[in-house]
Amino acid sequence: MPIPGARYRVKTTKTGKKVRLAFAGGEVVEAKNLKTGAVHTPGEFAEDEAACERGHCGENFGRKKR
Repeated sequence: MPIPGARYRVKTTKTGKKVRLAFAGGEVVEAKNLKTGAVHTPGEFAEDEAACERGHCGENFGRKKR
């Protein structure tokens, strides 16, 4: 469902994944992986930002260890 007042752009990441970004008020409010359908919501953006403020973000943040 579209977000009212949002503008959408499709961006290809460094790894070749296509991601649809929704912008509202100059900020990304939603990101959707177009291949898998996985959506990163505003609540998840807030959790990520809070984790970085606590010092828990970095290059491997959110990735599973092999």
